[in-house]
Amino acid sequence: MFKEVPVLRFMALTRVVRLLWSGYDVQNSMAEYFLEGDQTLENWSSIEESLKLKISNCLVLPKELRAVLSSLVKPVGGCIKDIIEHIYGDDYLPSHFMGRLSWTSLGIIDLKKTAKAVLKDENLPITKRYEIACTYCLEDKIQMLWSELPETNKMDYLKENGPIRTQPYFPIYWTYYMRAELNSLEEGIRDENYAKMSCHYLGILIASFRDNQVAVEYFLGKLSAEEKEQFFSLFFPCVEYPLIMNNYKPSNSYACDVIYFLLSQMNANQRTSIFEKCGSHILNSFFVFPYGGMILEIGSVVQKYLTHDQRKALERRHKETIRYCVFRTLGNN
Repeated sequence: MFKEVPVLRFMALTRVVRLLWSGYDVQNSMAEYFLEGDQTLENWSSIEESLKLKISNCLVLPKELRAVLSSLVKPVGGCIKDIIEHIYGDDYLPSHFMGRLSWTSLGIIDLKKTAKAVLKDENLPITKRYEIACTYCLEDKIQMLWSELPETNKMDYLKENGPIRTQPYFPIYWTYYMRAELNSLEEGIRDENYAKMSCHYLGILIASFRDNQVAVEYFLGKLSAEEKEQFFSLFFPCVEYPLIMNNYKPSNSYACDVIYFLLSQMNANQRTSIFEKCGSHILNSFFVFPYGGMILEIGSVVQKYLTHDQRKALERRHKETIRYCVFRTLGNN
């Protein structure tokens, strides 16, 4: 597979939009949105519209650039909204929260680096920091926080407190990991699911359907070759049915990171098998910020598995999104 990097123009434009989202007044508006309990779509849209007005009225730029910047407000804001909901929730948000976010060159949030930065905030309860570290499989941080976690809190993450399926899985997994009792966890999983399923297989299922690439990478490395084959054959057909996927993930999040990572971990025969079955749906999933340009790379591989109508439909979607999702290709890996 090729190595894709965003062009400088795209990187500059996303950085401008991130700076606009970091404005003092915008951060105050976001804090009110999350902490005052009135989290309606209308209220979030009003924050987005205030940024678009700034772009239109305050930035002296060509009309085309202002249009592209305005089109980036919603997807960049969606990344910010998702990470706040996923990490902080609606109980606490530090005044400098935008400074804790780390960004990739694609203009999306680096979850692992951001989670590590958030863990430095000692205003967060120890249990919350432990859960964040577990969610993103930060093993060194988990070990440190485990030593600080009161025994009564450690007991809260055991399966005896209720069915595993009704509790946050990652803190449960890591609690059993730290206690060297993963076998006990697997017994509970099998009792509940009436099937032979390892704790690592359940972990990657949950991580993938919640777009948690960091956890996907961790759990994939723990699977046997047979489990990997089983997982690939289960995950990729689900891409065809976004409503199924959306039942497990926060709004406005994208599966592209997970899909692209998993494709990179498969051998040529595995990719061929997947592309033959659901190549068109995999390509369609990349028509979101900021991955549109990857269609050029993946499409060149998948094209022979597409029908004429599928190719035409993909070409139309590509033209609609390419203006702010531009990449250039740098040789082979």
